[in-house]
Amino acid sequence: MDTEAGDRRSQLVLGIDGGGTRTRACLADESGRVVGWGEAGLTNVHHAGADVATENLRLAISGALGQAGASAGDVGAAFAGLAGVTQEASRDAFRVMLGRCGLRGPRVDVDHDIRIALAGGLAGRPGIALVVGTGSSCYGRDAGGRSWQSGGWGAVLADEGSGYFLGREAMVAAARMADGREAETPLRAAVFEWLGIGSVGEVLRRIHEEGLSRSEIAAFAPAVSALATAGDGAARLILERGADLLAEMVGANHARLPTGEGPDVVITGGLGTKDEGYRRMIESAILRRLPEARVHRPILSPVAGAALLAMGMMGIRGEDEIVEHLRAHDVG
Repeated sequence: MDTEAGDRRSQLVLGIDGGGTRTRACLADESGRVVGWGEAGLTNVHHAGADVATENLRLAISGALGQAGASAGDVGAAFAGLAGVTQEASRDAFRVMLGRCGLRGPRVDVDHDIRIALAGGLAGRPGIALVVGTGSSCYGRDAGGRSWQSGGWGAVLADEGSGYFLGREAMVAAARMADGREAETPLRAAVFEWLGIGSVGEVLRRIHEEGLSRSEIAAFAPAVSALATAGDGAARLILERGADLLAEMVGANHARLPTGEGPDVVITGGLGTKDEGYRRMIESAILRRLPEARVHRPILSPVAGAALLAMGMMGIRGEDEIVEHLRAHDVG
């Protein structure tokens, strides 16, 4: 047996983050130094189908391995956090897909993408992750490995406070203003311009005949935030309601699964990390419900969090030096 190759296999770990927009793979050695990155399209089977998801997984994984001059056989452990994983049946389906990409064995595991957001956000520590992006969700995990999810059940049931929520609520407010049921603010004109309509009578055609996707609705969220900053009262009320509903998720999560006397909470997701004004509102709403909470910015990205979980499968603890090495090469 080639001893050097055997040592290499024991040292490399692969973290995978697959969602509704893109898939990323991070290959690192046991010290946390990143040796390969790969990226491809979406992996959410509900949006792409199994064949497309498998191909994008393969492309992201092969990209990371190729950059390092490694093969799937060199990976000692792999952890994938994937959107759409909600039950054991979906975990098994994704394990089969990963097997088609060359990743097999007891050290290949799959869970939902909120888990890797928490693992990366708090660098492996127990706590609560609040994901605020196109959608929203909340996930807590304690030191004993017990977990609880609040929200994250899709746009129909529970996407409160998300980009989709802000965009949808802006459209609702604009329609009410156009009807005369609510005092008009600049929000109405901004929504109509975004939709490309001149009157409320055109809204049914625009939304129901031409179609408006969840991600397109979520894309209006930054405009809602900008209007609120400029003093639009209706826009500010939408943000305040979204922030309070997000804080409600955190409070409910902590009540069901306390992760510490003063829980560590990390706000993640594109909207939660990039929109400073909204993030501050969310943090304030959380602290009103849980004054003892400690609210953090993410330490590592979700894909780096997946690599950290893969290390744990090999018995490697996420020491400060490992976290710093991952952080130094984290592309976020």
